[in-house]
Amino acid sequence: MEIMTHDMDDRSSLCAGGEPVARNHLLLVLGFFVLLTAVRLAILASGILELSGDEAHYWEWSRRLDWCYYSKPPGVAVLIRAGTLLFGATELGVRFLAPILSVLSSVVLYLLGTRLYDRKVGLAAAVLLQILPLVSAFGLGMTPDTPLIFFWLLSLFFLHRAWSGGAASDWLLLAIALGLGLLSKYAIAFLYIPAALLLATTRQGRLRLRTPWPYLSLVLSLFFFLPVIVWNSRHGWVMFRHDLGHTKLAQGWGLSPGTFFEFAGGQLGVITPVLAVLILYLVIKRRREDPFSFWLTIPLLIGFLLKSLQGKVQANWPLVAWLAGIVPLADFLVHHYRPLSVRRKQLVTAGLIIPAVATLFLHVPFLTMNVPWPGKSHPLKRLLGWRQLGAEVTQIARSMDQPCFLLADYYMTASELAFYTEGRPTVYCVNLGRRMNQYDIWQGVGAPNAKFCVGDPFDKLVGQSAVYVTEGDMHPDLVRAFDRAEPQPITIRSKSGRTLKTFVAYRCHGFKGWTPKSPTNY
Repeated sequence: MEIMTHDMDDRSSLCAGGEPVARNHLLLVLGFFVLLTAVRLAILASGILELSGDEAHYWEWSRRLDWCYYSKPPGVAVLIRAGTLLFGATELGVRFLAPILSVLSSVVLYLLGTRLYDRKVGLAAAVLLQILPLVSAFGLGMTPDTPLIFFWLLSLFFLHRAWSGGAASDWLLLAIALGLGLLSKYAIAFLYIPAALLLATTRQGRLRLRTPWPYLSLVLSLFFFLPVIVWNSRHGWVMFRHDLGHTKLAQGWGLSPGTFFEFAGGQLGVITPVLAVLILYLVIKRRREDPFSFWLTIPLLIGFLLKSLQGKVQANWPLVAWLAGIVPLADFLVHHYRPLSVRRKQLVTAGLIIPAVATLFLHVPFLTMNVPWPGKSHPLKRLLGWRQLGAEVTQIARSMDQPCFLLADYYMTASELAFYTEGRPTVYCVNLGRRMNQYDIWQGVGAPNAKFCVGDPFDKLVGQSAVYVTEGDMHPDLVRAFDRAEPQPITIRSKSGRTLKTFVAYRCHGFKGWTPKSPTNY
């Protein structure tokens, strides 16, 4: 009834001369997205924000395309490869499709909001998505969450069409959206359970379950994931071992109150307290007239909440659980904000201003970088200093006996060196007791029962010199792998002169060989 009332109000406003107003709103929103995308592309093209360690590692994946990798499906590597084919191995090339996918995510949310409520709500939802700091950050950086958000929203859109209309074509499109999402980050599989609950608990949903289309859609979406399954079966199921270890599910379900409060605080920080409370209130209050938003929000949040009672939940994991709730929030702001009391208006306005300001700071890195942040608290620390490290390692490598190879003990450091060192060389990542990563697979170290492991790549490096980059002392086992090693400290500083990172580059001579160690954890 409420949705119908909104539709009638919208139509009456158009009849009363609201057409120019609606057109002005649309033009304003379009202008906002054109400006936002232009600013993002300009930031990326400037190179002021260097690649994060994860982004550099995904770029390494894109140099060696495969059906899967140690920790993720291939989607992010394919997107980076496409961007670098257009703009080269640059920050813009690696991240080019991030702002594009971010804007497309808002377009899809606009379409979903229009279906659930009306056009004004759709426009408001599209803008709201971009002022959430974490969502907006994925519009500037390329990680698996960037395509995940897009395919999650696309799946929501086609799910709503299939649930409300039942057309076979919508079930097919839903399967494709889910399948491509599975190839981006298989966390989209969390969508299957609330979708099933939506179908099972609503009248039109039960009607759809009497047809073959939901089941065919499910099977077809899983077909997309088959190459990932095959790859893992040949590599000791490392991706699943990694995620099982990462979530600590293998340790059982013990209570962990600390991680629960960390989860709650993290979500309030990601969504902001006012908006988080408003979304929860609205989706629960409107569960009868808007079951779609309820079922695609609450079960997911409950699932992550229960997980937080057992172990750590990263702040970005539950982000997708909030996406459907943005639409009723937009409807509240469009249709129910004006009658609020002054005090409540101030509270809601503050709830919007805080994330908007945080998002603004993400898009003015020139300003943020020049603030004299105390100690190592610089908010962009992860995105600064790698170019300097690469330049210094390049100079050290030039002064070494040739040939010379690069070595690190951490996958992020190895990946950053691969991107920022002159010539973008192959970098090796030695295992000194760390958990497994993709470099181990490339270097011939397989998980248990892995069927396709190549020979020892370190054999061909015997006798060469190396530059070993680490954040601490050189491990005794690695010292013994060379005739001699000489340390050279490297300090990375911000523009204000404050220390951001410290490394030690060891000039290593006479490599004797190294037997890669099998990983003990994932």
